[in-house]
Amino acid sequence: MEKSANPQLPVVLDIEICHTSDRERKDKYRHEARELKRGWFVDISPFTGGKIMVESLSDDMVTIEFNNEKRTLRLGDVWTDGPFRIYNPIDSSDNGYVTVSYHRLTFWEYMIWLMDRILNVHEKSLHPIILSTVDDEEKVLGLLNFEIETGNVGLYPLKAFLSACNNWHTGKILRKGQFESILLEGIEKGALAPDDVEGWDWLKIASDTNDPSEFMSDMERYYDLLASAAEAGNTDALDIMNEIWPPEQIIEED
Repeated sequence: MEKSANPQLPVVLDIEICHTSDRERKDKYRHEARELKRGWFVDISPFTGGKIMVESLSDDMVTIEFNNEKRTLRLGDVWTDGPFRIYNPIDSSDNGYVTVSYHRLTFWEYMIWLMDRILNVHEKSLHPIILSTVDDEEKVLGLLNFEIETGNVGLYPLKAFLSACNNWHTGKILRKGQFESILLEGIEKGALAPDDVEGWDWLKIASDTNDPSEFMSDMERYYDLLASAAEAGNTDALDIMNEIWPPEQIIEED
């Protein structure tokens, strides 16, 4: 496998608005710091103050202006202020809180953010190839490659699954040979061992939208992998095995 460069996890500015009248409602905004410039703002007009604006920005700090006051956040800082009055035609007493954070995303935070962006587009698309998400898809696969190279072989089934699909929302595997090739590479390095909970979890997700009997051409080896994991107590492996070889079929064959 080609060596992946260490992915640069992005620094982001997160803004969250929580309404006191409905604590389940939270308006969230996230933007990468490298895309922001002085004068950029988020319109929060129902709030007193109207908007949160970037006054200045660097790699390790950001200064924002809100409600005629300036606040500087260093990398890793979180600032919460309120309550502030919100214009609400139904509830004139509605208030809310503003939380702003400036931080670098973790691996999984970045993965989930990218995946959400991709899935939101793929869910609405009817086209077989979706060019608008290619860059984000490559970022996800790059992150997976780097994590696999650092020893997390349990991500091989996820890499195989995503690499073989065009639409990540439908999860239909179109390149079965590519899927099996990546999966076998992972198996040789320890993926889908009996104790590989993460790997079996991802393979089960792939089996929910595809026929798991087509995942490997060597069915004897496939059965041994599934049986070993099932005997070790892995329910995902057991579910896949029972879908391919129903228990009554095994009993009849025996």
